[in-house]
Parts: sequence; C-alpha cells; structure tokens
Amino acid sequence: MRVLMVAANQEQRPDPVVPLGALYVAGAARAAGHDVALYDACFDGEGWRDALAAAIARHRPEVVGLSMRNVDDVAWPRATAWFEYYREVARAIRAEAPEASLVLGGSAFTLFPDLFVGALGADFGVVGEGEATFRDLLQDLAGHGRPVRDFPHGPSGDPRLLYATVGRGRLPPNEPALDLADLATYQRLGGAANVQTKRGCGFACSYCTYPVLEGSRVRLGDAERAVDQIERMYRERSITRFFVVDNVFNVPASHALAFCRELESRRLPLRWTAYVTPAGLRQEVAEAMARSGCSGVEIGTEAAHPATLAGLGKSFGVADIESASAWFKGAGVKVCHSLIFGGPGETFETMDSTVAVVDGTRPDAVFAMLGVRLYPDTSLARKLEAEGRIRREDIGLEPIFYIEEAVRDGIIEKATAIGAERPHWVFPGLDNPDMDRFTLRLRKLGVRGPLWELLARRPGARSGETPA
Repeated sequence: MRVLMVAANQEQRPDPVVPLGALYVAGAARAAGHDVALYDACFDGEGWRDALAAAIARHRPEVVGLSMRNVDDVAWPRATAWFEYYREVARAIRAEAPEASLVLGGSAFTLFPDLFVGALGADFGVVGEGEATFRDLLQDLAGHGRPVRDFPHGPSGDPRLLYATVGRGRLPPNEPALDLADLATYQRLGGAANVQTKRGCGFACSYCTYPVLEGSRVRLGDAERAVDQIERMYRERSITRFFVVDNVFNVPASHALAFCRELESRRLPLRWTAYVTPAGLRQEVAEAMARSGCSGVEIGTEAAHPATLAGLGKSFGVADIESASAWFKGAGVKVCHSLIFGGPGETFETMDSTVAVVDGTRPDAVFAMLGVRLYPDTSLARKLEAEGRIRREDIGLEPIFYIEEAVRDGIIEKATAIGAERPHWVFPGLDNPDMDRFTLRLRKLGVRGPLWELLARRPGARSGETPA
C-alpha cells in the first residue's frame, strides 16, 4: 500500500526534534513491503497546508498516518496547546486525500486517544508504540479493506482504537527510516539527530507519563546496533551531534556502559547528550559517558528538598543530586538541571532550598517549569481524583496544572526574582525575550548544539556562575 506518514510537530523551542517515533513506524511499514513517504511539517511554518497538499499529490496515499508528538508545551502560565492545529491538519488530510484511511498515533495521541480519535474524525488510532500494530493494520487493510485480526481495543471498547501490546523482553531490531527525514536541516538549525537504545521506565514519579507511553518495564535494545546507526549517520550524512532520547540513559548501568564503550571504540568525532537521573548513578558511568563524547547531560532533578522530592515520587535524595553533578562536572560534561516548582509539598522555603542546592552544583543551565501538568493515569492524578479535588474528565487536551496551595499566590513573582539573578536559568512559562534574541543571534553565527549548552556563553552566565 502507498502510505504517507505525517509528522505534525512544528515546535522548535528549545530545538527542532527529529520525528524519530514516526520514522520507526515508517521503517516497520516499509520493511513489510509498503511504499512509504514522509511529510515533516517542522520547518514549513504557516505554509504547511500547501506543503502537505503537495506531498499528498506526489504520493497519492491509500493510508495516512498522522503522528502527534506533544499535546502542549507544559509551560504554565503561558502554556500553548496544539489540539486545534492537529484538527486543522486532519481536516487538510481529509480534504486532499478523501479516500485514504486516516490513522492517528504518537505520544500525544496515546495520552488522550478517546478525545483525539473522535474530534479528528479518524478511521483508526494506534495507542502506544506503533511499529507492529500499524504494520498489522496495513496488512489487514491491504487484504480486506478493514481490520480482521483481534486487535486489543482498550477500556472504552472503541473499535477505532488499536492498543499496542508492549513486550517484556528486548526491543525488536526495527530500523527507523532515517533516510526519509531532512537530517541536514535539523543539524543546521541547531538540533541533533536522535537515537534510542531502550524503552520503558521502572521509576514511579507521581506526574510522569513515560510508564503510560512506553510501559513500566525497561526493554533494552542492542547497544552495538544503536552505535551502528550513529556511525551510519555520521559517515553517510556527516551528522556529528546526537541526542539519546531514552527517558533515563543511565539505568541500567550495564546497558549505559555497553553503549559508551562501543561508541568510544569507534573513535568518531561526535558529541552527544542525554537525560540522566541521580538515582543509582555511578561515577564510572559518568566518566564513560565523557570518554565516549558526551558533552552535556540533562539531569531530571525536579526538586532538591526532601518534601518535594517525596511529593514528586523521586527515588533519590539531595546527596545524590550533588554527587551526580560533581561527577559529571569533574569529567568535563556540562550539566543542566530540570526543575519543577509548585509540586506537592512545595513551600517558598522548599523553593529556596532547591535553589540553594542547585546553585551549589554550579550548573551550566537550569530549565525550571512552574506547576505540574496533570495527565490521566499518573499517580498524582489518581490521588487528586480519590481526594475529590479533580474529576478524571477534567484532565484533557487543554492543559491543567497542579500548583501547591502554599505557593499558588506568589510563585510567578518568586520565579521571576530567581531568574533575574541567574541568567543561565530559564523558565519556559515566563517571557524570555532576551533569551530568544541571544539564541537566535548565536544560531545565525553558526553555533550548533543544544540550546542549554549555549547559556554558558550568555553575558553574565559563565559556566557554573552563581549569584553572590
């Protein structure tokens, strides 16, 4: 069958992101013998309708897979939701390819499948990781014009919703169709090519959607195969920057070490970054990452006070945050902390404690969100539902945030004051016009790499500088 994958994401802040999920699904469909093309809307701006129409006219798809990455940008108090944009994309697909089957997927869709499938008028939606389920659906459509196998349909029983079955072993050796993506433009505009070495998350953070999206069991891929993919992109496309998209790179340590040692053995002139957790981090892993070309890590710190760490369901303490930061800094790896202010147990005193601890680690950058975006089936949402503080149906496509009552009045002013003294701290929910101008200027000068690694070059924000 002729299949057009549509990667709808257009968000480029902090950096444009290669649509790796859509490319994995495209690769699986192509490996099954289908004629697959990709339309990526990331760089088309307001001209996406004409570009999409042209892609449909060229490929004449029988099936269109619409991949939706994010529901919103989780940036309270100025959060931007993308539902209306996704609906316009779906309408444009229907207008240009009225005979094609429209199949929804992606992480945004998986979080709210019942809401999306009806509102966007789709024929089907794949909930969860889509490679196998989408491939099987295509086989049924090609042979029968409809699904004939017994797909799991989920709690609502909606026959349009096809739930992927998450395996418990290693990841299957699927190859993403990277040749379909304009990797050169992603590299030129500051982004990095993506690579995934595993899926699933065994942690129990109270707000996090990763267990919902990927399962609560860690499923490892083959480390050598992941490095082969990196080397091909380097040799065939001159890609020199990579981002490992694993939700937590350093767990389990044995897998992280295998990846680092394999990458180091290739002696390639590459730089890469990853998400890490302080939980169970070993100095050996931090040093191995540095030797293999890791230039920076984004540490999922979220808070640095026992009360707020507990409220967010974190499985580490303040000492772990300090050790992790010291090990990476000592190895020459830049450190960015991700924080959430306003979660359960937060007070202005706990905010001060978190700031003091993070300042003490001398970070290169900090990204701090205000409030906790609520998603269904997370433990925080279930707790609030059980207490009668929110109804499940209130959690939807328009973002709502949990902000602890003790800091609800005054948290914006507090965050503004924190950021004013720390030029290397960014609050995505607050206005940052100086930051936007600074990064745009560097991009025009040809500076590449993750946005946060550039903050050390900002006036008044030398690496590791903290306010007096």
